[in-house]
Amino acid sequence: MNVTQIAKSIEKLFNAGFDDDKLILAMQLEDVQKIEGLTMQDINTIIKFKKAIRTKQIVKFLTGKEI
Repeated sequence: MNVTQIAKSIEKLFNAGFDDDKLILAMQLEDVQKIEGLTMQDINTIIKFKKAIRTKQIVKFLTGKEI
């Protein structure tokens, strides 16, 4: 996955109103299900993004390294 693909997935998340660290960390599976147009790749990216926020490894996430 490259930065452009990651950005598109995160943009969908932001457009759905999850535009703050606290909101993303509090997000539940039911919240993700309500976001229209998500692909499985988007969902996987969002899960990894949430983990990167929690563990403070955003740069590692953006460079595609495992977290």
